[in-house]
Amino acid sequence: MKKLYNTITIKVERLIPVVFLLLVIASCSNSNVTSDFGITLDAVIKKNDSIHTYYTTDGSINFNEKNSFWTKVKGDKKNQTIVINFPSKVVPNQFRLDLGANVHQDNIVLNKLECVYKGKIVELKGKEIYKLLRVDESNTILDKNLGVLKRMDSTNKNGPSLYPNGDFLRKKLEELTSAKKD
Repeated sequence: MKKLYNTITIKVERLIPVVFLLLVIASCSNSNVTSDFGITLDAVIKKNDSIHTYYTTDGSINFNEKNSFWTKVKGDKKNQTIVINFPSKVVPNQFRLDLGANVHQDNIVLNKLECVYKGKIVELKGKEIYKLLRVDESNTILDKNLGVLKRMDSTNKNGPSLYPNGDFLRKKLEELTSAKKD
Protein backbone atom coordinates (compact mmCIF):
# COMPACT_ATOMS: atom_id res chain seq x y z
CA MET A 1 0.00 0.00 0.00
CA LYS A 2 2.86 2.31 0.87
CA LYS A 3 4.42 1.66 -2.56
CA LEU A 4 1.17 2.70 -4.29
CA TYR A 5 1.00 5.84 -2.14
CA ASN A 6 4.60 6.73 -3.07
CA THR A 7 3.90 6.18 -6.79
CA ILE A 8 0.82 8.44 -6.68
CA THR A 9 2.73 11.11 -4.75
CA ILE A 10 5.55 11.10 -7.32
CA LYS A 11 3.05 11.39 -10.22
CA VAL A 12 1.23 14.28 -8.54
CA GLU A 13 4.53 16.04 -7.85
CA ARG A 14 5.40 15.74 -11.54
CA LEU A 15 1.96 16.94 -12.59
CA ILE A 16 2.06 20.16 -10.55
CA PRO A 17 4.82 21.83 -12.65
CA VAL A 18 3.06 20.80 -15.87
CA VAL A 19 -0.22 22.34 -14.71
CA PHE A 20 1.61 25.48 -13.60
CA LEU A 21 3.36 25.75 -16.98
CA LEU A 22 0.06 25.39 -18.83
CA LEU A 23 -1.49 28.15 -16.72
CA VAL A 24 1.44 30.47 -17.45
CA ILE A 25 1.22 29.79 -21.17
CA ALA A 26 -2.55 30.34 -21.19
CA SER A 27 -2.27 33.64 -19.32
CA CYS A 28 0.48 34.86 -21.67
CA SER A 29 -1.48 34.04 -24.78
CA ASN A 30 -4.48 36.00 -23.49
CA SER A 31 -2.37 39.14 -23.11
CA ASN A 32 -2.11 39.48 -26.90
CA VAL A 33 -5.80 39.06 -27.65
CA THR A 34 -6.89 41.52 -30.29
CA SER A 35 -10.03 43.56 -30.10
CA ASP A 36 -13.23 42.62 -31.78
CA PHE A 37 -12.47 45.16 -34.53
CA GLY A 38 -10.36 44.63 -37.61
CA ILE A 39 -9.86 45.62 -41.21
CA THR A 40 -9.34 43.15 -44.03
CA LEU A 41 -7.88 44.31 -47.32
CA ASP A 42 -7.87 42.50 -50.64
CA ALA A 43 -4.89 44.12 -52.30
CA VAL A 44 -1.84 43.69 -54.45
CA ILE A 45 1.26 44.91 -52.64
CA LYS A 46 4.16 43.51 -54.65
CA LYS A 47 7.06 44.11 -52.27
CA ASN A 48 7.49 43.52 -48.55
CA ASP A 49 6.16 46.53 -46.70
CA SER A 50 4.25 47.75 -43.66
CA ILE A 51 0.90 49.44 -43.24
CA HIS A 52 0.73 52.15 -40.60
CA THR A 53 -2.78 52.33 -39.15
CA TYR A 54 -3.90 55.35 -37.12
CA TYR A 55 -7.19 55.49 -35.26
CA THR A 56 -9.31 57.67 -33.01
CA THR A 57 -12.15 56.76 -30.69
CA ASP A 58 -13.49 60.28 -30.15
CA GLY A 59 -14.82 60.85 -33.69
CA SER A 60 -12.07 63.32 -34.56
CA ILE A 61 -9.41 62.93 -37.21
CA ASN A 62 -6.64 64.09 -34.89
CA PHE A 63 -4.40 61.13 -35.65
CA ASN A 64 -1.24 60.67 -33.62
CA GLU A 65 1.54 58.17 -33.11
CA LYS A 66 0.19 57.08 -29.70
CA ASN A 67 -2.97 55.73 -31.33
CA SER A 68 -1.31 53.89 -34.18
CA PHE A 69 0.30 50.55 -34.98
CA TRP A 70 2.09 48.78 -37.82
CA THR A 71 1.11 45.67 -39.76
CA LYS A 72 3.79 43.89 -41.78
CA VAL A 73 2.91 42.80 -45.30
CA LYS A 74 4.75 40.13 -47.25
CA GLY A 75 4.97 41.20 -50.86
CA ASP A 76 3.09 39.23 -53.52
CA LYS A 77 2.38 39.87 -57.20
CA LYS A 78 -1.08 38.34 -56.76
CA ASN A 79 -4.09 39.47 -54.73
CA GLN A 80 -3.63 38.80 -51.07
CA THR A 81 -5.75 39.14 -47.97
CA ILE A 82 -4.19 41.47 -45.41
CA VAL A 83 -5.67 41.39 -41.93
CA ILE A 84 -5.21 44.44 -39.72
CA ASN A 85 -6.13 43.60 -36.13
CA PHE A 86 -6.68 46.51 -33.80
CA PRO A 87 -5.28 46.49 -30.26
CA SER A 88 -7.31 44.93 -27.47
CA LYS A 89 -10.42 46.87 -26.47
CA VAL A 90 -9.97 49.44 -29.28
CA VAL A 91 -13.08 50.12 -31.33
CA PRO A 92 -12.28 53.06 -33.60
CA ASN A 93 -14.75 55.44 -35.13
CA GLN A 94 -12.18 56.91 -37.51
CA PHE A 95 -9.04 55.42 -39.02
CA ARG A 96 -6.32 56.27 -41.49
CA LEU A 97 -4.18 53.85 -43.50
CA ASP A 98 -0.67 54.70 -44.66
CA LEU A 99 -0.04 52.00 -47.23
CA GLY A 100 3.66 51.76 -47.63
CA ALA A 101 6.90 52.72 -45.99
CA ASN A 102 8.97 50.98 -48.68
CA VAL A 103 10.11 53.67 -51.14
CA HIS A 104 10.68 50.94 -53.74
CA GLN A 105 7.05 49.78 -53.56
CA ASP A 106 5.24 49.53 -56.88
CA ASN A 107 1.72 50.82 -57.32
CA ILE A 108 -0.73 49.31 -54.85
CA VAL A 109 -4.02 47.86 -56.05
CA LEU A 110 -6.80 47.99 -53.48
CA ASN A 111 -9.73 45.80 -54.57
CA LYS A 112 -11.72 45.46 -51.38
CA LEU A 113 -11.80 46.73 -47.81
CA GLU A 114 -13.82 45.14 -45.02
CA CYS A 115 -14.40 46.49 -41.54
CA VAL A 116 -15.21 43.62 -39.19
CA TYR A 117 -16.73 43.91 -35.72
CA LYS A 118 -17.97 40.92 -33.69
CA GLY A 119 -18.87 38.98 -36.80
CA LYS A 120 -20.60 41.90 -38.55
CA ILE A 121 -18.98 43.15 -41.76
CA VAL A 122 -19.08 46.30 -43.85
CA GLU A 123 -17.67 45.40 -47.25
CA LEU A 124 -16.51 48.01 -49.74
CA LYS A 125 -15.38 47.06 -53.24
CA GLY A 126 -13.72 49.17 -55.90
CA LYS A 127 -15.07 52.73 -56.08
CA GLU A 128 -17.21 52.18 -52.95
CA ILE A 129 -14.02 52.40 -50.87
CA TYR A 130 -13.61 56.04 -51.84
CA LYS A 131 -17.04 57.02 -50.59
CA LEU A 132 -15.78 56.45 -47.02
CA LEU A 133 -12.07 57.09 -47.52
CA ARG A 134 -10.19 59.70 -49.51
CA VAL A 135 -6.60 59.81 -50.66
CA ASP A 136 -4.07 62.24 -49.25
CA GLU A 137 -3.68 64.34 -52.40
CA SER A 138 -0.30 65.65 -51.24
CA ASN A 139 1.34 62.25 -51.74
CA THR A 140 -1.14 59.90 -53.46
CA ILE A 141 -2.46 59.52 -57.00
CA LEU A 142 -5.60 57.41 -57.36
CA ASP A 143 -7.09 55.70 -60.39
CA LYS A 144 -10.58 54.89 -59.03
CA ASN A 145 -11.49 52.75 -62.05
CA LEU A 146 -8.59 50.36 -61.45
CA GLY A 147 -8.22 50.83 -57.70
CA VAL A 148 -4.56 51.77 -58.20
CA LEU A 149 -2.85 53.88 -55.53
CA LYS A 150 0.44 55.42 -56.52
CA ARG A 151 3.06 57.36 -54.58
CA MET A 152 3.13 60.86 -56.07
CA ASP A 153 6.88 61.29 -55.56
CA SER A 154 8.84 58.06 -55.85
CA THR A 155 11.61 59.47 -53.62
CA ASN A 156 9.21 60.36 -50.77
CA LYS A 157 9.21 57.85 -47.91
CA ASN A 158 5.47 58.44 -47.36
CA GLY A 159 3.48 56.03 -49.46
CA PRO A 160 -0.16 56.28 -50.50
CA SER A 161 -2.47 57.28 -47.65
CA LEU A 162 -6.21 56.92 -47.09
CA TYR A 163 -8.03 59.29 -44.74
CA PRO A 164 -11.67 59.45 -43.64
CA ASN A 165 -13.84 61.12 -46.27
CA GLY A 166 -15.76 63.69 -44.26
CA ASP A 167 -18.07 62.11 -41.71
CA PHE A 168 -19.02 59.10 -43.85
CA LEU A 169 -16.53 56.66 -42.32
CA ARG A 170 -17.42 57.64 -38.74
CA LYS A 171 -21.14 57.13 -39.39
CA LYS A 172 -20.57 53.76 -41.06
CA LEU A 173 -18.29 52.54 -38.24
CA GLU A 174 -20.75 53.68 -35.55
CA GLU A 175 -23.52 51.85 -37.42
CA LEU A 176 -21.32 48.71 -37.56
CA THR A 177 -20.27 48.80 -33.91
CA SER A 178 -23.60 49.82 -32.38
CA ALA A 179 -25.43 47.32 -30.18
CA LYS A 180 -28.38 47.14 -32.57
CA LYS A 181 -28.90 43.81 -34.27
CA ASP A 182 -29.41 43.66 -38.03
